[in-house]
Amino acid sequence: MTDKLSIQFAFNRCRFVGQQSRAASLMQARFLLVGGLVWMSTLSGCGEGSGRQAAEGIVTLDGNPLPNGVISFRPAEGNQAPGSGGVVIDGRFEVTVEKGLQPGKYTVDILVLKETGRMIQVVPGGPEKPERVPVEVNESKQLEAMVTSDDKNRFEFHLTTAN
Repeated sequence: MTDKLSIQFAFNRCRFVGQQSRAASLMQARFLLVGGLVWMSTLSGCGEGSGRQAAEGIVTLDGNPLPNGVISFRPAEGNQAPGSGGVVIDGRFEVTVEKGLQPGKYTVDILVLKETGRMIQVVPGGPEKPERVPVEVNESKQLEAMVTSDDKNRFEFHLTTAN
């Protein structure tokens, strides 16, 4: 029930902002949904003995470390493993063994967020936080990662902003 409420809250949050374009709202809702599903999928099985592997890496946007964002690893076609993900802070991300990835091919989604300069109240009566909106990136092909059990899983993703 809590997971359903969290996802509903995420969608309501997109409507609450209201100032952003419909396309930006839809993109943000999609990433929040994917992030919620990734989070729920990490609840099953964890830690050593599960075959999960840690992953880490860097994300740049226009040649600079991405200040903040969200990275999601979704199993590619034919991979039955659960997905996972984490946050990107100052261009770096880490997925620990406890929430790690099983060996296989993954499709990678990166939600790039930028602060608008506005402060918003996410929860009525709660503290104000900086508003962050998604930034469109210009990637000609889907990002992918191959996780292995016998190697350090370090990935680099270099993004560019769309005009």
